[in-house]
Amino acid sequence: MIAGKRTYITCVGILLLFVVAEHMQAQGLKSVDETTTNLAELRVEANFTKQFRVRNQRINLHVSEEIYSRLYESTYSKLADDTEALSPYFRRSYTTVGLSYTPIPYLRIGADYTLKLYGNKLQTSDGTPNVTNEFLRHRLSAHVTGQYMSGDWKFSLREKLDATIRTDSVNLHEQPQTTLILRHRLMATYTVPGRPLKAYANVELWNTLNQPVKYLNTYAGVDKDGNATAYAGQTFGQYLSEVRAQVGLRWRVDKCNTLGIAYMFMYGYSRDVNITKNKSMIELTHATSYGHYILVSYDLEW
Repeated sequence: MIAGKRTYITCVGILLLFVVAEHMQAQGLKSVDETTTNLAELRVEANFTKQFRVRNQRINLHVSEEIYSRLYESTYSKLADDTEALSPYFRRSYTTVGLSYTPIPYLRIGADYTLKLYGNKLQTSDGTPNVTNEFLRHRLSAHVTGQYMSGDWKFSLREKLDATIRTDSVNLHEQPQTTLILRHRLMATYTVPGRPLKAYANVELWNTLNQPVKYLNTYAGVDKDGNATAYAGQTFGQYLSEVRAQVGLRWRVDKCNTLGIAYMFMYGYSRDVNITKNKSMIELTHATSYGHYILVSYDLEW
C-alpha cells in the first residue's frame, strides 16, 4: 500500500566566506606553500521521496539531484605572493537513488547509489574550465541510524560506509581504486513548542579505511642512495580525513515552504603520495584545510 510521496527542491547559497589554509610538506619537494581561498558557490538540490508500507513496515524510495556551480573563487599563494581569480563554472553534480527501511521506531537502515560527475580539475591559461576533462565516480553507501525522541528533542547517531569507485586507472601504491570511508554523525534537533521552528546541531567525522600504506612504510624512510629521510622511523596508517560541524535553524513558513540558515565549519586533511617513474623517490604531501560556510536554504515541498 502506498502511504504517501514527497517532492521538494532546495536552493543553497554556500558562503560568504570560505577560507582554506593549506600547509604542504613533502620529501623531494623544495617548497612549502600556504594558500587562502575565498569561494562563493551556488548549490541546487531536488529530492523525491516515496513511502511504501509493506506489512506495516515503512520503506522509503529516495531520488535526489545536487548541482554545484562556482560563482566566484580567488586563491592567494603566499609562496608566489600572488592572487589567482578563477571564472564561474560547473563544479560537480551528484545523482542519488536509495532505499531506507525502519524496522522499529528507533532504527533506520538504508543503502544508496550515487553517480558523481565532476567538473574539470585542469584549466586553461585564462582560468576557464576545459569540459573535455570532466570525470566520473561511482559511490555505494550503506548506513544505519539510531534515533531517540525525548519531548521536543530528537537525537540520532548515524554510521555510514561509503565506497567510491574511480573510473580511471591508478597506481595502487599511491591510492586505491575504490576508496572506503567510514562516517560517524551525531545530531540533535529541537522543535520549538508552538512555533514552526527547528534548531539543530550535528558533527560528522570521516575516517579512511584503505589508504595504501605498505609501499609508503617500506620506502619513505630512505632515499635512492639509502640515506635516511625526514620520514625515517615513522609509521603511516589510516587517518581522520574530514570533520564537519554545523548548527542551523529551519522555519516552516507553511506546509509547502521552508527557509533555513546554518553555519558549518569544515576541517580536511589529505595525504598525497606520488611515486616517481623510476621509483627512486617518494613525494609525500600533507594538506590541511579549514573552511567556514554560511548556508541559506529554501525548500519547496508538495
